[in-house]
Amino acid sequence: MNVLCISIDGLHCGMIGAFGNTWIQTPAIDSLAAESVLFDRYYTNTLDLSAVFGTFSNSREQFVKENTRSFLITDDTDVYLHHYSDGFDEKHCLERQFPNSAGNKPVTLLEETQFCKAFAAATDILDRFNPDTETFFLHLHLEGFRSPWDFPLSYRLKHQADEDPMPYPDTAVPDFIDADPDTLQSVMEAYSGGMSVLDEALSGLLEYAADLDDTAVVFFSVRGFSLGEHGKIGANEDIYGENIQLPLMIRYPQNTNAGCRSQTLLLPQDVLPLLNTAEIPEEPDAVHTSLHIGNAAVTADWFYAPPELYVKPDDRWEVNDVADRCRHIAARFQDGSLVD
Repeated sequence: MNVLCISIDGLHCGMIGAFGNTWIQTPAIDSLAAESVLFDRYYTNTLDLSAVFGTFSNSREQFVKENTRSFLITDDTDVYLHHYSDGFDEKHCLERQFPNSAGNKPVTLLEETQFCKAFAAATDILDRFNPDTETFFLHLHLEGFRSPWDFPLSYRLKHQADEDPMPYPDTAVPDFIDADPDTLQSVMEAYSGGMSVLDEALSGLLEYAADLDDTAVVFFSVRGFSLGEHGKIGANEDIYGENIQLPLMIRYPQNTNAGCRSQTLLLPQDVLPLLNTAEIPEEPDAVHTSLHIGNAAVTADWFYAPPELYVKPDDRWEVNDVADRCRHIAARFQDGSLVD
């Protein structure tokens, strides 16, 4: 089996149609989702990328057999230099369009964006692959929305409605606390434009992979991005759903189990082993009965971030703290009786 892993840092789950978005047109990602198994409750248990990728090292090895070519492509120098990169036959660190975001302007053409350059580099590598004599494991990891926003203004304007403010115009990753509604709307428009860029850039690589037999595609994020849900905009370290509950979809060879949705609780170390699963785990406790994320805990029914308590999966973005009304549940989290 060939494996194509695509991980995007800062990819917000709520910006993808298959996970609830209704206003951004992303036909390539939507098509991938329709052919994939969707995992609704995939979390990262750390916002430290070195720890996240450390969990991938061992599970990756089971796919890199004799006659398998392994490739890493990234624009994140920390990932490139991390021990996760050891053992790849080839690893490539892409040059950044904006080494420093201050004073730079967005690019003008889609082809000039970091997303397009990265997906073109991945396609070029697959062009050198011989499907008759070898298989491949290719991991394309991009800093994505946690790196300078080079999205053209024309794409940022796609999602601007009448009377809306102008989209956020800068390349610097937005970083605001308690932003006013106009600022939030302007950032949302720019982020949505970035999603359109990502989708168009991704489409060519997905079409290429679809023509290869026995190829699995894993599309996921490693950290989220705050878009005002808890008073912040940007790449912060808060342990809330916008940062830790992430998109994950897997298109299996021959589109096996396409359209299936799984509610099982998952962590990064569970992702690659899912490729060898004959039956997709669907129940919330099929893999884990609970997850520990910093000082927080997630179960099938609850998210506890002391002293706050939220009902899951109904309260997707942790809007309604029910700790005062469900003190007995909070007490059980405190004494450890609700978690492993």
